[in-house]
Amino acid sequence: MTMTKQTLKVFVVDDDPSARMIALFQMEHLDVDVHEFPDGASCLAALGEAPDIVILDVEMPGTGGIDVCRAIRTEGNAGAQIIFVSARDDLETRLAAYDAGGNDYIVKPYAAEELGRKIGIATRAIQLACTANEQAQFAHQTAFTAMSSLAEMGVTQDFLRASFNCQTPDELGRAVCGALEQYGLQGLVELRDETNSHCVSSRGPCTALEISLLGHAQSLERIFQFRDRLAINYRHATLLISGLPLSDADRMGRFRDHLVMLAEGAEARFLSMQNEARRLAQAQEVIAAVADLTATLEEIERHQEDHRVQVLLIANDQLQSLTRAFVHLGLSQGQEEELVSLTQHGIDRISHLQDYSNSTSQRLREATTRLKRVTGGD
Repeated sequence: MTMTKQTLKVFVVDDDPSARMIALFQMEHLDVDVHEFPDGASCLAALGEAPDIVILDVEMPGTGGIDVCRAIRTEGNAGAQIIFVSARDDLETRLAAYDAGGNDYIVKPYAAEELGRKIGIATRAIQLACTANEQAQFAHQTAFTAMSSLAEMGVTQDFLRASFNCQTPDELGRAVCGALEQYGLQGLVELRDETNSHCVSSRGPCTALEISLLGHAQSLERIFQFRDRLAINYRHATLLISGLPLSDADRMGRFRDHLVMLAEGAEARFLSMQNEARRLAQAQEVIAAVADLTATLEEIERHQEDHRVQVLLIANDQLQSLTRAFVHLGLSQGQEEELVSLTQHGIDRISHLQDYSNSTSQRLREATTRLKRVTGGD
């Protein structure tokens, strides 16, 4: 019994032929497919035809109407509308009909319009039940689709989290293949930059043919599907996936969305790894430069100290030589003092320049120490 039926199927079950004939005559103007049965046993034998409405006499030889109704419900036909007809109008019979699973009750004799009205009520009840059933099925399917989508999205989210722990392109490619396997798919992955290409397959190391397929896939559109295969291209990442569920359009659509996110995540992580590698190389170059600078500075300081000592020794020797020369020059004491003062002044200026140079070296050493801390050097 579904809403797609054009004509409702009606069973008329009564041991009285005239009663069946009257019921058929009264339903001639209704759009129903009527089947008549002289007893309960023949009705039960025909339940495989799935009646929509059963007009059922209460008192019949053999299997009575109450037992027939109970058997119909036991067989699992909960949707059929059962309308009892009986000459009896007592409460006990009505309660028995209700307890057996009946939906309505007509007292014989009844007018034609009453039977038509009861069938109309039963028809509306069937329509409401079908609508509710369809809505329940739709809600169930919607909930199932939502749960499936969440589970599928969880695979992508797990991959994105795991990708941050991948330190090499090969590790990242294997993580992509692992996510594909959770979707029940197989695939090839290529991660590439300007100089290197890294190819990974769900089946293990890539063969020469698989590598050539990935190379061909790069020339296709961003997203290209051929039968159950899908190619997804980004600048640094290509996915070639097989085994798509073509028979399930909804699942196929969800898979396309998830797989695009998977490829985009692989592209982003690969670029991040490239940037990290560049930053690491730059940091190593800075560390090496700081080490060279430190060694050069230490060498300069040693030379400066040697020069300072030598300059002081030379200046002292010159001053002593000048003093000894005074004996032979015949200078007055004032002239001698003037020469000594000039010489001493020059020596002081040289010492001042050396002190300034030492101060500059100290600042360079402090800057070098800060660079070591920043770069993690000793």
